[in-house]
Amino acid sequence: MPFPRILLAAPLLVAGILLPGAGAEPATPAVGVLGMAHEVFDNEAVTIRQGDTLTMVNNSRWVHIIGSGQGGHLEPTSNPIPVGYRVLMETDDSYTTGKWNTPGTYYLTCSVHPLMTVKVTVSECGCCGDGSC
Repeated sequence: MPFPRILLAAPLLVAGILLPGAGAEPATPAVGVLGMAHEVFDNEAVTIRQGDTLTMVNNSRWVHIIGSGQGGHLEPTSNPIPVGYRVLMETDDSYTTGKWNTPGTYYLTCSVHPLMTVKVTVSECGCCGDGSC
């Protein structure tokens, strides 16, 4: 009688789920950098000035796939969001967006963790009018 494959697959599946929780803690993000925990961003909302960039770092042991959208649903958009459609971030990865040139409110989410959404508010820069302060 052959060995049932399920007896090998089940422990491997459980190990794959639990292993990211083992090991040393990732570094704490620097001041002004948006960190990511297991299923949440470190802040629910961030405000940046028109023309600024936003830097994010995955300071968890879990993979995140970040993009425009809410509730884990990535939305390809023509809005002026300077983030790739999908940005894969592994532990200790950092990503800096392009410049946010259009004032408004935007949302970034993780397609792996549906509760992980951050509200990005871009405040208008009144000094120059060309998207740079």
